[in-house]
Amino acid sequence: MPGAGGFMPAGTGLFNTLLMKAVFMFLLLVSLFQKASSQNHDFYWPMGYSSFGPDTTFGRTVIDFNTDPPLIYREDRELNFSATVASFCDSLGNLLVYTNGIGIVDREHNLLENGDSLNIEPFVSSNYESGYRLPQSEIFFQKPSSPDTVLLFHESIEFDNVFGISRRYILQTKIDLYENDGRGSVVSKNEELLMTETSFGGLTAVKHANGRDWWVINSFKSQNKYNRFFLSPDGIKFLGETELEPEFPFLLASGHTAFSPDGSKFARYYITNGVYIYDFDRCNGTFENIVSIPMPNTSLGGGISFSPNSRFLYIASATEVFQFDLWAEDIGASLDTVAVYDGFQAPFNTVFFLMQLGPDGRIYINAIGSANVLHVIQYPDKKGPACEVRQHSVQLPTYNAFTMPNYPNYRLGPLDGSPCDSLGLDNHPIAKYRYEQDSLDYLQIEFTDLSYYEPAEWHWDFGDNTTSQDTSPVHTFMEDGTYEVCLTVSNINSENTFCRTLELGTVSSAEEAAKVDITVFPNPCREGVNIIIGGYLPKAGKVVLYDVAGQRHKVQPLQTGWNTLRLDGLGSGIYFYEIWENGVILESGKLVKARP
Repeated sequence: MPGAGGFMPAGTGLFNTLLMKAVFMFLLLVSLFQKASSQNHDFYWPMGYSSFGPDTTFGRTVIDFNTDPPLIYREDRELNFSATVASFCDSLGNLLVYTNGIGIVDREHNLLENGDSLNIEPFVSSNYESGYRLPQSEIFFQKPSSPDTVLLFHESIEFDNVFGISRRYILQTKIDLYENDGRGSVVSKNEELLMTETSFGGLTAVKHANGRDWWVINSFKSQNKYNRFFLSPDGIKFLGETELEPEFPFLLASGHTAFSPDGSKFARYYITNGVYIYDFDRCNGTFENIVSIPMPNTSLGGGISFSPNSRFLYIASATEVFQFDLWAEDIGASLDTVAVYDGFQAPFNTVFFLMQLGPDGRIYINAIGSANVLHVIQYPDKKGPACEVRQHSVQLPTYNAFTMPNYPNYRLGPLDGSPCDSLGLDNHPIAKYRYEQDSLDYLQIEFTDLSYYEPAEWHWDFGDNTTSQDTSPVHTFMEDGTYEVCLTVSNINSENTFCRTLELGTVSSAEEAAKVDITVFPNPCREGVNIIIGGYLPKAGKVVLYDVAGQRHKVQPLQTGWNTLRLDGLGSGIYFYEIWENGVILESGKLVKARP
């Protein structure tokens, strides 16, 4: 960019920037209409809080869904988080921008040009250092038909030192990704869309039935009332307020909201009153057919999430996780308690708080206070305890307090055949899956379908002359070996195939062991350590932990994917680990257990 009052000669940076933008817009507009296009805008989850100083205890955690299972690591960044967080990746899952509600930074963690002083006014000036404190208050969108423009919708609170919170605003900030010689720039920020009595957060969105535009919903505090916005190539338009039944009693509490992945349902969990579920019309943006379910009154918790198949609704209420079956004739009677807090501390109580459905089909749950673990619902498409709420199963490299990203379903296509399906953006299915090895029978593998864009048929080829038409099959291989497992999904528009190679119990030498992808983190650690085995399914995998004197302290079986080795009862200090398979050491190393 030229300096103030300066000029840039043609053929230099300005020309190159314009050329870059033109080429990039053309390529992305073409990809918008391709049969098979990814929409991996939610693949980078920044978490944690303070990033100041040399202390590695706090902040800088990332969950990266570009691998399976996702990679969790501590990165070098300066931006701090205090509940507010949003990020946006390109369609392939590469980070573009993220924010803590105060500043917006790029993929290299540098503040964007004009990216400071986001929101009108934080609660107090100290929040400029710690980050904004409004969960579910920010969402990034790619402006429809403008792939070089990213929009941030965000809620801002004006704070009065005498009277407290005085006004709330819904704002828009616009980012041109290829301004500033391709480094990106905030071209407008804090544009006031509305001054309103909204909740603390409660901002959510869903694709319009045409598969391009967006409905954006913002809830009122202490009222069953919502602001509706419509995002299209023409920009954002405020459509007014919508008041729903039943009327809420006036209570000083908020409530988190969510749309089902297929966009057909909207739900709000009001922690002092219960859960409210509505049918949602993606054509006209209206709410219908209320289901109101009273629940135990709690001042803690507040998480809400739908299962990937949109059948089940999950509620996190501090010490319990509940499941509702939305296909049941009586949804209220389908209530099932699928988890009860087990008392684990890391270092404080890790009771359940916010939820977010990940692109890997798992639901992640954070804790109310500072903790270095996350809970996971492993199979949320399954009914009852079979969904497997795995408490504190994800070990984080740093402590996280309240932070949980807020994403809409970017992989939702048009409502084919509806009156609003008018743009010719038919659903062309994309095949994807993950798998998990059974802990008792290493040859038994559970496959979980992650396909999107309305597949209607599934065909699995397991590479051993057997097939299946189930959506998410469980398959037992007859013997060790290398298998190429392919999933083909199809509908009336097209088909798509996704293949992965499974190495099942094949390691028998040091040369083969060297090819196995193993990640051990965090290190140093505290309560536990994650051991991820990628691309290989062990036959007799195990980890052995020794102290410096050679005394064995822990032996634990290992499966492919995600494993957590708990270090409860062990003192701080230096340990050594060995990871074995079929009598061969896959990896060994030093492990440091830090002081609590």
